[in-house]
Amino acid sequence: MIRHRCKENEPLLSGYLDGELTAGDRQRVELILDECETCSRYFKEINQLRRQVGGISYDKMTVTEKDEINKAVDGSVGAKVGQLLLLGGVIIVYGTGIVYLLRGLIMSDEAPWFVRVGVPTILVGVGILFFTVLFQRIQAAKTDKYKNVRL
Repeated sequence: MIRHRCKENEPLLSGYLDGELTAGDRQRVELILDECETCSRYFKEINQLRRQVGGISYDKMTVTEKDEINKAVDGSVGAKVGQLLLLGGVIIVYGTGIVYLLRGLIMSDEAPWFVRVGVPTILVGVGILFFTVLFQRIQAAKTDKYKNVRL
């Protein structure tokens, strides 16, 4: 059994199809394809896609064929969910951290007045800038005229 990571193996599969691998790498890919169902399935998909697209001039492709190619390269749902979770986590951690920091600074008698006023002002300003940019990006994504451009 060959130990490998499927994601790290993807460039080897492409090189295997192109005939660019050394004999050792070629043998490794062949063993992996025999043992790993995920890699074997991915290899069949890219091989089929190359056969379908390889002989077709882009200018002569139908809209359906172009859409099929675009589906293959579009971002996955997992990546979008991951981005949303990351953003949500950042907002929660940032917001909670600010609340604790502000409470500690404002209630502290040891900190000078300019620190008790200045640091919260800076943090609130950074938060406002962050959310302003975030909402601008969301709005721009909705009205992006290049969003539906297909290859």
